[in-house]
Amino acid sequence: MRYIILALLPTYLFAQNPINIPKVETPIELDGQVTTNEWQHAYILYDFKQIEPNLGLPATESATIRVLYDDTYLYISGVCTYLDPSQLFATTLERDAVQLKDDYIQIHLDTYNDKINTLVFRTNPLGARQDMEVSRNGEEFNTSWNTFWTVRSTILDNGWSTEIRIPFSSLRYKMASENIMGIKAAVKYKLKNELMVAPLNAPDIPAALYHFTNSEEIRFQNLPAAKPLYITPYVKANYISENTLNEAQTTYTNSTLFLEEKKFSDNRTLDKILSNVGLDVKYKPNASHTIDFTLNTDFAQAEADDRIINISRFPIFLPEKRLFFLENADLFNANQFDHRLFNSRRIGIQDGAAVPIVAGLRFTGGNSGLQYGMLSMQTHEVEDLVGSTNHSVIRLKKNVGNLGSYIGLINTNRIGDELNNHLLAVDANIRITNTIRTQFTAGVTFDQEMGDWKPMYGASLNTFKNNGFGINYRFREYTEDFNPRLGFVEQPNTKRLVLNHGWRKAYSNHSFLQFLSMGHYFTKNWLSNTGQPGLFQTNIYLTAIHKKGGRLTMFFPIYQEDNLYSDWEIADGITIPSDRYVMWKFNPIFVTGNAKPYQIRLDTEFGEFYGGNQFTLSYNVSYDVSKNFKAELGGAYNQLRFPERYTQNVSRKVNLSRYFSRLKFNFSAKATLNSYLQYDTRADKMTWNLRFRYNPIEGTDLFVVYNHNANVDRDQLSPRPPFTSSQLFIVKFSKTIIK
Repeated sequence: MRYIILALLPTYLFAQNPINIPKVETPIELDGQVTTNEWQHAYILYDFKQIEPNLGLPATESATIRVLYDDTYLYISGVCTYLDPSQLFATTLERDAVQLKDDYIQIHLDTYNDKINTLVFRTNPLGARQDMEVSRNGEEFNTSWNTFWTVRSTILDNGWSTEIRIPFSSLRYKMASENIMGIKAAVKYKLKNELMVAPLNAPDIPAALYHFTNSEEIRFQNLPAAKPLYITPYVKANYISENTLNEAQTTYTNSTLFLEEKKFSDNRTLDKILSNVGLDVKYKPNASHTIDFTLNTDFAQAEADDRIINISRFPIFLPEKRLFFLENADLFNANQFDHRLFNSRRIGIQDGAAVPIVAGLRFTGGNSGLQYGMLSMQTHEVEDLVGSTNHSVIRLKKNVGNLGSYIGLINTNRIGDELNNHLLAVDANIRITNTIRTQFTAGVTFDQEMGDWKPMYGASLNTFKNNGFGINYRFREYTEDFNPRLGFVEQPNTKRLVLNHGWRKAYSNHSFLQFLSMGHYFTKNWLSNTGQPGLFQTNIYLTAIHKKGGRLTMFFPIYQEDNLYSDWEIADGITIPSDRYVMWKFNPIFVTGNAKPYQIRLDTEFGEFYGGNQFTLSYNVSYDVSKNFKAELGGAYNQLRFPERYTQNVSRKVNLSRYFSRLKFNFSAKATLNSYLQYDTRADKMTWNLRFRYNPIEGTDLFVVYNHNANVDRDQLSPRPPFTSSQLFIVKFSKTIIK
């Protein structure tokens, strides 16, 4: 009994009576000036403590956050003062741009007070807006979540101030006469690399910034039961030009198309119209539920995917970039191990080609004890590629206890003319204490091709905290034919054991160190169907973080064994034969700190590689030149060398690399231009994605997009291809009507 009491003691210590937020009768006019008259009765957050660089110590700079509300809006103001006002730093103007390189204020709202999901609102001295969803106390981030809110910021002689106005219709909460929510505030002073939070009840918890044990409970009375309806029609036009080989493969011919055709109608004129108009509708019947409907869903404005250079024998997960799927993504996630039981990129994309989405419906809702959601999307057939298919997912999550634990159920279905596929799984994330957590997943798939129900299961235990010794033990198995066609499984037909033992120290007043971590990592795979050994790896690791944010991580030495049971063609003319391979590697990673306008990341891996050797250098250099211009250069250089017997009339040295540049021009807070140039040596292809966005007011968007695919090493091919492989020019306009 004594141990049970001790385990519950932290929860008891941090318990508190909810604080009543004052309600005002007169709306606050936003001007960025936090005057005494308007905010004199507000609830105040002021006792800030450092997360970085001195965990738990009082903040060296000053910040004050105030909170009020009326019948329509939640109002939040912030005032940040500086001992040295010249250290104020802000360059970001763009809506939704990540502001981690600026000074900022961010507000965390746990609207159900369940310590599961958080809405985060962030702004900087220039009044830029970024919002996101954070789930599982900082384990999952959805930075593409958007809602309607307004902010005004002002730069002062001794710092800056801001006023934020959030409509209650933009939040989600249970309908009741009284609502209790969790709130916290974080403030960043970039040039001091000081990140501070209020309140900070438990600094020793991992991800203390996002963990909602570090929060205050606040109470609202009689929040509005608004039923907003958002209707967003769009219209677009595009021009496509392609150069392709003729049937005889003797020369390249050019074909062009004005206005995309998705084969919605046999009448070509009608098809062009239907293919280039669409509609998104969002309706909130109450504050706890949201219904989304989409018709002819279009993703023309989404940034181009990164070109992938994969030198492993396992597939690479590509992140979702399409906004419709990103909203409420935290609810539909079920990815505790090296899988995603629901991967939205399986919808509307087949073998790298776009598949038209005819329509979709999403329903989400919940309260403090239960969350639920349903998503159904119908895709159109594409000749010689895929038939008409319905994709659906159902998700339930039951919150357990008061530490952010849950038990969940997920069901996915892919039903079409080809292969039907179904998945049913349960998952649980149980926090025994704030620093001891266990996870569990068990599921089965039924596949028309694979046959009967095929299971998977996994379990883990994690005790890591900011200070002291911790472990992370994980085991999972995907049986031979476990195959979620709406999910992503990196290593199918394998069992995997992971043992991670480590020690961490977050320093509060060290002369140069902010954080130190060291430990040992062990992982071993077996084939599920035969029990034969697969990949084995063990290594020591060390991470040191400087006061200014500079980070050095060393994985050394890395010992790997890999058993290839079939030949692996890693590049044209180079095949690694099946065999057992023993490899030694080293992997140092260096990242400069956050207290400069620039950041540099260098990730090097070198050593033995399947009978040959490897040198890999991944690098990224970004520089915030001003509020109007930002630049980023990066790449992954992979130089591999193999024995002559692996090759067929090619060099035993192979360069499999990718290089890119991103340039961003912020003409104002309303107009931005992004350039994304990529080149990869495997395909000898260069792609250029140019995107202009004009966002005069929230909900109104004009996008102009240009994509160019180029052939680079043309002299090596016969017939010699033209420089331009294809071009795509898109104009898209959307307008949100609120009723």
